[in-house]
Amino acid sequence: MNYHTDPTAQKLYAFLVRWIRDNPNWAYEASGWSVSLSKAEAVGSSLLNDAEFAEVNLAGLLKSPDGQLIQTVVGWVLPWPTSAEFKLLVDAITLAAQAKQKNERGLAAGLTVVGAFLLLLIFLSEK
Repeated sequence: MNYHTDPTAQKLYAFLVRWIRDNPNWAYEASGWSVSLSKAEAVGSSLLNDAEFAEVNLAGLLKSPDGQLIQTVVGWVLPWPTSAEFKLLVDAITLAAQAKQKNERGLAAGLTVVGAFLLLLIFLSEK
């Protein structure tokens, strides 16, 4: 699929360009003199904490994140598909999108319960 005209791909690309520029050491953790590759969960959490990431909409309420779209767009930003940083960023974006989706599903379920409760109250108050 050609993602160059896909609005979600374009939003993710713009977000990643800015996010990597603003977080130049995103891929590494320093501990004293040693430097190691960050964990995907930590990078994913950092992505989730960025308000602009919420606007990308990689996963809908019923649709899981598009792995091919994520890999393609990360390839536009990091042109080394065999590098550890590439895999780390793909994994982090996927984890963040799944966590965002899980939160949205929880919110939708909660709103459904509240709506059912309100309908029950209305129904009972009419009697």
